[in-house]
Amino acid sequence: MLLDPWPMFSCGSVRVVPIVLAFALLAGACGDDPAPTGRCETSADCAPEESCVDGRCVPRGPSPRDAGHDTARRDVGAPAELVSVRLEPPAATLDALLGEHPTQDFELVGTFADGAERPVVAPRFAIDTRGIGELDEASGLFTANGVVGGEATIRASVDGPAGLLEATGTVTVRYRAELVGEGVPADVAARFDAPRSDEARRAQLVYPLDGAVMPQNVFPADVQWLIGAEGDLFRVSLDKPHLSVRAYLVHSGAGFGHHWRVDEAAWRSLAQTDPDEAAEVRVDRWETTTGEAIAGAPRTLAFARAALTGSVYYWDIQRGRIVRIDDGTATAVEFMPNPPAGRDGNRCVGCHAVSNSGRYMAGRLGGGENIGAVFDLTVDLTGDPPPVEYPIGAMSARWWFSSWSPDDRRLVVSQDEGGARTLGLLDPFTGTPITPTGTMPSSATHPAWSPDGTQIAYVGNINSWGGRFTAGDIFTLDVVGPDAVGPSRRVHEAASLSGSTPGGLADSYPSWTPDSARIAFSHGTGTRSEDQQAALYIMDRDGSGVRRLDRANSESTTNFQPRFSPFDQGGYFWLSFLSRRDYGNAEVGTRGRALQQIWVTAIRKDAAPGEDPSEVPYWLPGQRTTSRNISAFWAPRPCREDGEGCSVGSECCGGECVPDSRGELVCAPPPPERCRVGGETCSSSADCCEGLECLGRVCVRPPS
Repeated sequence: MLLDPWPMFSCGSVRVVPIVLAFALLAGACGDDPAPTGRCETSADCAPEESCVDGRCVPRGPSPRDAGHDTARRDVGAPAELVSVRLEPPAATLDALLGEHPTQDFELVGTFADGAERPVVAPRFAIDTRGIGELDEASGLFTANGVVGGEATIRASVDGPAGLLEATGTVTVRYRAELVGEGVPADVAARFDAPRSDEARRAQLVYPLDGAVMPQNVFPADVQWLIGAEGDLFRVSLDKPHLSVRAYLVHSGAGFGHHWRVDEAAWRSLAQTDPDEAAEVRVDRWETTTGEAIAGAPRTLAFARAALTGSVYYWDIQRGRIVRIDDGTATAVEFMPNPPAGRDGNRCVGCHAVSNSGRYMAGRLGGGENIGAVFDLTVDLTGDPPPVEYPIGAMSARWWFSSWSPDDRRLVVSQDEGGARTLGLLDPFTGTPITPTGTMPSSATHPAWSPDGTQIAYVGNINSWGGRFTAGDIFTLDVVGPDAVGPSRRVHEAASLSGSTPGGLADSYPSWTPDSARIAFSHGTGTRSEDQQAALYIMDRDGSGVRRLDRANSESTTNFQPRFSPFDQGGYFWLSFLSRRDYGNAEVGTRGRALQQIWVTAIRKDAAPGEDPSEVPYWLPGQRTTSRNISAFWAPRPCREDGEGCSVGSECCGGECVPDSRGELVCAPPPPERCRVGGETCSSSADCCEGLECLGRVCVRPPS
């Protein structure tokens, strides 16, 4: 059976080559002219309308697939009783081009007490996963989905004289794609038939990093390498057991860039095919001066069964603006291009913090007076000036760093009133200071409110104000009630890591895991990411079990500002941080420029005590590689409360946008049969699946 060629499609200068694949569907005909009563071993040896019964091809009996069949007839082969059943074929493999939908027809064949074999009437079919395709429950027809390769178990059953009879089999789908860039010669594939090994001349793959772990919905990676000359050919290979992607490119001279942004369809397939298997990435080079193909060194890339559906807000230092990258995209959006002016007239916003719900952002305005403002991220902030939650004036509250309470009702801020360097509480919607019951700590900064609301982590014993201290320890402050705090305690002494790499006496930027059980922080010679040295660590909330995040740090000692996303996905928590390490090559990356860029590492939830729980990180797609990018906050999409106007359900905390009694679209709770999973937004704990609570408008698992 020949499949029609997959139509060409293009992605930039790359096109898909329409390859025609021939493959046999195991239930179809194997010969050109099968005899209706010929000998056979399985039904694959017979014509499509026949089955293999007692070693001979015979016409199929009535089945639910036939128009006008008798559904009440369950005694095929009577008076002999049905003894056992088997699935035909027991295993099927479908090879196809990415985007095609090959099919396989399964049937349930019965063996009767008199030894006869024939298809049974009214079998029931099921498949253990719909990830690779759909199975018709009545007919047994499997149809691949055109995107995901892999293997699934087919189960068929029928009622027998003594009870249910079952049989199982497998269906395997393998996809491949070949993409060819403009100007590539027609015989390009043959030139790479026997690449030789030559370390000095091979293309050196520099991104993605070897062993990186990414969520499935991340934007396609930009594969980057070093070494090449005009006229050279390159083959980029992406492989999993049930997927093969080949991209061929020619070095076109100046501006080539030594990179290939993976085709989006191929990337989505790579992320979902064989989800528990790592992908192999390789770049081979065909050298035009020698006519030789040189094999590249492979790297691995893994995808967690995770989708991080939110937005990252970070500070673009060159622009002096907070920008946003939405999940699954690679575009930095200036959602607030004209921030309000500070008291010094400077129209800059920084040192921001995004609320747990993703709805509000607090930020420091200007360059010296530290006036703070709060913005609603669900409204249009492109105006000049953008709307704020309370008026900005000479007596406005001043702060440097801030953190939101889980319910968005309060801000904890670091202040420098009269040189006291204290933490304080604010009402974020009036800008009014709140005097809590208890004593707020002094000589303190970098506050981080725990997702469960019970503690505030911060850096104390600092030796300078703002973000330029070179000594500081991690403390926690108990929150014992609404606007009430208890004692504080030091949970980590920075001097205990003075002999590590790097050394130093400065702990900084504590950040809580979504379950409030652990705290990540940075430690090194100081807190300024443009010129100091630091590495990432994690510890239990009481300060025990300190572990260096070696895989996340890699060889770099320029890792700062760890900050957990609210997402608990794929067995991981997801931690953003900034680093001056190289991203990719010099042409399209940041190689050699030591620019702060935002990276993301997956933190394993089930890591053994003392084990490094981090994975090799990936670069956050969408950043400007000409900027210094710092202070990333990953929040769910800003959501709207029940009853507020909306256009789509994703804008709503409850997840549903439906007409009200006047026909206007408003946010509403989700239907009772659809609970919200971990990391999704919510309006109350009733919206969340069993075992989760709605904290800060996000469904999370409460600490044990």
